[in-house]
Amino acid sequence: MAHSWRRRLIGFLVLYIVGASIFLFTGKGGPSQASDANGLAASISTGASVYQLKFATFEGGEESFSSFAGKPLIVNFFASWCAPCVKEMPDFEKLHTNHGEHVTILGLAVEGRRPALELIGSTGVTYPVGLDENDLLIELGGFAMPTTVFISKDGQILESHSGVINYTGLLSRLEGFVNYE
Repeated sequence: MAHSWRRRLIGFLVLYIVGASIFLFTGKGGPSQASDANGLAASISTGASVYQLKFATFEGGEESFSSFAGKPLIVNFFASWCAPCVKEMPDFEKLHTNHGEHVTILGLAVEGRRPALELIGSTGVTYPVGLDENDLLIELGGFAMPTTVFISKDGQILESHSGVINYTGLLSRLEGFVNYE
């Protein structure tokens, strides 16, 4: 009987992991409200845009979000070990191919350079990509993988969505956030 508490603890952990996996794999993650997403970490002051943030490039440099100013921006955080991330990458590529003149997609890997480059090569994405070495995932309102952040052309966070988004979901959000014809 001395180990009965361990069995209960292990059972609870297994149920928790299974539940969390089902939650994320079925896309039941959801959007954070824009007001929550705008309560960013201390480095982004109230009313400031995300254009002051920077991410690492695969070449070892740094690039600013300000280089994407003037067009809506969709930031997708991904990792090779995240099966839902890999699954949704072709949908982001399709959106980039079909609507790249209206919106910029930026992929940010939350892992090392080598596995990220291998994943990019295997999925064939052509939109801009970089590395999240500064906890931008958390700073932009993400709490799980995958996370996608929708940013206005003025640099304001419109939505931070944790969970899978397919092409139809991306397109409907784009149409809701952007007035273009």
